[in-house]
Amino acid sequence: MDTHIIYNKILSVSRNYEIYKNFIEENLDNKIICFLIHFSCIFNAFFNANSSDKQKLFDYIFLRIETDLREIGHGDMSVNKKMKVIVTKFYSILIDFKNFNSEQDFRKREILNKYFTGIKNIDNFSNYLSLFFKTGYKDIDLTSLNDITPA
Repeated sequence: MDTHIIYNKILSVSRNYEIYKNFIEENLDNKIICFLIHFSCIFNAFFNANSSDKQKLFDYIFLRIETDLREIGHGDMSVNKKMKVIVTKFYSILIDFKNFNSEQDFRKREILNKYFTGIKNIDNFSNYLSLFFKTGYKDIDLTSLNDITPA
């Protein structure tokens, strides 16, 4: 599977209208965090995959995020600052969401409050993410990262 197809599928899943209607405010920061959480699920699900394939996917996705920020009008200095924050948050998300389903409810709420602003229904949002981490990424049609090719 091509990296751009993976990117678009993760983007589609993370931009689900129902997420913003029912669970969190719709703003750029929440959209980026939501995307990173869905992306982290793919990364964690394929933890044992070939590291060079994962690196290709990582590089492509963060290049796309950078490009997208530029396309919506952010300048060079702003993009560089935002990308540093985004990459740092992604690494934090990888750790915090790796075992999200096995966490107790109070810990899940702490994790969600750490990343999102304007959460409308934290328990339902937690349940939505738990379900995604159990089965949702399978809807993205990834059976292996071995098929990744540069876009």
